[in-house]
Amino acid sequence: MKHKKQKECLNRGDLTTFESLSKQHIRPLIELNDKINSLTASEQVINSTRIVVVGDQSHGKTSLLEAISGVDLPRGEGIQTRVPLVLQLRETITSEEYALIKIASSNSSAERISLDKIGSEVYHYTKKAAGQGKDVKDEPIELKIFRRDQDDLTLIDLPGITRVALSDQAGGDGKKLETLILGMCRRYITPEESIVLNVVSAMVDFSTSASLQLSRELDPEGKRTLLCVTKVDQHQEEGLHDKITTAIETMGIPSQMVYAVRNRTASENKNNLPLVEVRRLEMIEMEKMFEHRSEGKYGLGMEALSKQLVRIQYENICETLPLTRLMIEERVKVLQHSIDALPEYIADAVVCRSKAAELIDACVCCLKDQIHGHASLENTFSNVESCEGKSLELSLVVKDWKEARKKDCGNASVLYSEEKFLGAFSFQLELHCRTDGEDENSVGLFLIIEVPKGEPIKKMIVDYSCSAFCEGDEIVTESTSNDFIREQIWGWEPFISEDEADDLSGKMTFTAFIYVDKVTSESEDIDRDGRMLCAQLSDLQDEFLSNIESLHSNHFFFSEHFRKSLAKDIIATRGGLGLPGSVAPHLPIVVLKRLRKNLAKMCKEYRQSVFQECKMTATAILCNCIKESAHPQLLLLLEKKMGDVFEEQMKVLGTHHASIIEWEDSMHSSNHYFMDTVQSIRENIFDDGSATPSYLADLDPERIKFMSNEEQKLVDMQIEIFAYWKLMKKRFVDNIIMSTHSELVSKPIYNILKESMIKVALCKNDEDMVSLLSPAEDAVEERTFLCSRLKKLVEALELLEGFDETVMPRVLL
Repeated sequence: MKHKKQKECLNRGDLTTFESLSKQHIRPLIELNDKINSLTASEQVINSTRIVVVGDQSHGKTSLLEAISGVDLPRGEGIQTRVPLVLQLRETITSEEYALIKIASSNSSAERISLDKIGSEVYHYTKKAAGQGKDVKDEPIELKIFRRDQDDLTLIDLPGITRVALSDQAGGDGKKLETLILGMCRRYITPEESIVLNVVSAMVDFSTSASLQLSRELDPEGKRTLLCVTKVDQHQEEGLHDKITTAIETMGIPSQMVYAVRNRTASENKNNLPLVEVRRLEMIEMEKMFEHRSEGKYGLGMEALSKQLVRIQYENICETLPLTRLMIEERVKVLQHSIDALPEYIADAVVCRSKAAELIDACVCCLKDQIHGHASLENTFSNVESCEGKSLELSLVVKDWKEARKKDCGNASVLYSEEKFLGAFSFQLELHCRTDGEDENSVGLFLIIEVPKGEPIKKMIVDYSCSAFCEGDEIVTESTSNDFIREQIWGWEPFISEDEADDLSGKMTFTAFIYVDKVTSESEDIDRDGRMLCAQLSDLQDEFLSNIESLHSNHFFFSEHFRKSLAKDIIATRGGLGLPGSVAPHLPIVVLKRLRKNLAKMCKEYRQSVFQECKMTATAILCNCIKESAHPQLLLLLEKKMGDVFEEQMKVLGTHHASIIEWEDSMHSSNHYFMDTVQSIRENIFDDGSATPSYLADLDPERIKFMSNEEQKLVDMQIEIFAYWKLMKKRFVDNIIMSTHSELVSKPIYNILKESMIKVALCKNDEDMVSLLSPAEDAVEERTFLCSRLKKLVEALELLEGFDETVMPRVLL
């Protein structure tokens, strides 16, 4: 992600000539800048001034650096610069000339070497950093050279761009090797703080230079691009001056940023001529070659180039360090916020027990609030603007990349990072080790943002940058900005091509830096779906009651179909136990039992729904109170115990429900509701002044008068069965709902959960208690990693405290 940079006008002292600046002005500033670059190397969003030397292979880049530094660097067939070489040139303050060398990422001290050993030692350290083969790797080597008559300058030399690969370079794939080197060059020269020194041989057509093409892409106005034409002494044809002039005009590079140089000759190297003498001989030859050059068109010679690089470096450092400081300050806040959100290791068992009890109590209190309806909506739903202007980092580690890429991995080929939050919004990386698109073997990387249900979010503008590292080496970085709307996933497919992904092995790390620029909320009120447990249980009760009501409607009991069914039953039992002509006394009971045969099934469904809702809500609250990354073992233990409690209560409730269903077999009630209902229906039928319900429409008094005794008994039986069904239904629903709430809600939450969880958690011995509260290994590693980065940034800020751009002399160019 690119920060929005606002360059402030520096109110430095009076303008001065560069020549009047002393080493006391320049060296401390360069040393400070180098240290800041070193300390912020792992922060992609922080950049300070650096001069990056790029060029196509065999264009004289190494020879140029040798001429500037006065030392010999590794030479030979193919790519010799396989890793970035941070070349720190300093004039010695003593009579000694020497060099210090180390791998930049190493914590060990730099090795002191003599100048004549530099070539062999750089070669040796390159093998240590990049391996025994010829592959290139983004593992910088720092080489600090102290010698007489040396300009104070820091350069970063990158591998030469080539399309020809050896067998042990990128699998022998020249195109892949070129892409790899170009990617490295792009990462170093993309930041606006980078100065790009393009090295191009006088022997080639400048327009074919891959490094120049990349520079023109990333710096189209040419404000930070230098062109150095090398090997001018080998250009036998006339017209080199016109060639350089044409390049200046067509490429839009300012003439003061273009230089023509002659590399050191073989005899000069062999005789180990002093740097001053080499440059004097160079200028004698250059003045002869370019005698017709117009004054001020472009620069000549190594000394002029070196002075200009020092000048540009000084000015750029003065210009960029204030902004770098602001970026570091912002990054410190982000890292500190991320560290604060991560759990700490607790070594004291007493503190661990207290912490566990506190977490359990908080969980149970939240559950009670959910039952009471006291949970604050303010706490449940975050302010949509709470994450504006904030940022976070995500990281996903794949320890065995080859294994993750296998076709038979199934769902394991899709991996997720740890979920992180800004306010109530969650952010997560989704990695497809093998995608399902047209390029099915490529790698896809996506950013998932989840918005809480009911959160009035309309749009979220997010900037994010994703990178992939293989064994610490950066493979690819992609950046973009998107307008997020609900249920969208952003990312790249492919993020890594099939060929490149197949060549990678070992540990892969995928990172994302996310910055929330703007959040827009809905103007209209919206219905919140994320209701509390009490509301969910109320819905389940209403649904249960509705299902019971739908079994047999009032119309059903007075329908022709039911009447015929009763008549059939009466005929079938005629002559049985009972007085002559009467209905068998057990017949209504048989009919009622038949009518309620589905009650047990509906009761089980309701019981299961309440169980699932309570367990799911309780587990969610537990996970919210105890983060998995903070105390994974405690969470696992309590989650199991919580599940066991609800499972046990479910069994108790099942037995209780079976008893309630069994009670209804008695067909008994001391409640007068049954007779009241019977009397009310008869009054509705025979009272001319009352409004008759629609389900009694067919039972008008005139029709009943002309019925036979058997038919009238049938009507009485309909009324009595209907009245008892209403009584039983009311009693059954009340008993089921009350017992369910008692066994699955009240008893677990108020009486059982807290005691059970405290007992299982706090019964451990001291050693086990500390282990139980230990953070997740990934969280510990991430905290250590973030603390290490934070420490470096704090050190960088401390160094910058002594830097005051307002007192630095401004150079008069």
